[in-house]
Amino acid sequence: MNLKERFDKYLDRLNTGNVPRPPFFKIPGDRAAFRERPAVNVILFLITLGTTTVAGSTGGENVFDYVVNGLPYSLTLMAILLSHEFGHYFAARRFGIRASLPYFIPFPSLIGTMGAVIKTRTPIPDRRALLYVGVMGPIPGFVVSLAAVIAGVFLSDIKPIPVPLGDEVVPIFGDSLLFAAIVNLVHGSIPAGKDIFLSPYAWAGWIGFLITSLNLMPIGQLDGGHILYALIGKKQRLFGWSAFLGLIILSFFWYGWIVWVVMTLAFLMIAHPPVPEGEDLSLPEKILGWTGMAVLLLTFIPVPVKIL
Repeated sequence: MNLKERFDKYLDRLNTGNVPRPPFFKIPGDRAAFRERPAVNVILFLITLGTTTVAGSTGGENVFDYVVNGLPYSLTLMAILLSHEFGHYFAARRFGIRASLPYFIPFPSLIGTMGAVIKTRTPIPDRRALLYVGVMGPIPGFVVSLAAVIAGVFLSDIKPIPVPLGDEVVPIFGDSLLFAAIVNLVHGSIPAGKDIFLSPYAWAGWIGFLITSLNLMPIGQLDGGHILYALIGKKQRLFGWSAFLGLIILSFFWYGWIVWVVMTLAFLMIAHPPVPEGEDLSLPEKILGWTGMAVLLLTFIPVPVKIL
């Protein structure tokens, strides 16, 4: 028996628990191999709560007023992100996949955050588990976003679009099919020269729609890539290439898509990595998966921002 065969045999014995494991020896999937530090997750959550509160605030006479003004937007957006990430987390736990708690990403900006992520610690066992892990983030996030949009649009006003003065710029935010339909149902057709000025809840819901659609793009390691691979296997790469080429075309209309083109080439990948087949998906599971892809069509915004 050569050295490699001896080592493989030793690994098999370790996995079955037939020999004591040295304290320094860790294998993938071993609980002791991963040291969770929930304090990091909590700190990032609180910082992100702060940056989103600042982003959503309309000002005030004192610090208390400033914070209170920002909380409707901040708490709504954080609820959307929490529902999305914990949907992934609990789906992963359901199938015995080790996953971290959500890591929120604070980012002082118009939005206040770059979202949140979880990290899977162990491989996904089969395509059925992949479907649930992929779809159970966007669907809960979409449901909370939809509630925020419906309530927020009722509280929003239709006003004239400001005329830019000098070097001043006026951003005009694009609409997805679903968002435009909700605005039309609530406020009717908006006259030329006017636009809807979103309440904090509608603004958070608009961002929730955008985050949902970005995650559902059928590219490699995104949620949409997971879902499509679970549904159609290796044929997912055809949709991945189509989405990638679509992003290149859209980047001529909104430069922000260039970032997604670069990220796809750098680490998101176009084709989903192989996952074991496992048992066939049931009809309700297939409907769930295709519902997730339908949400992509309803929430995708080809040109998120235009500048006047």
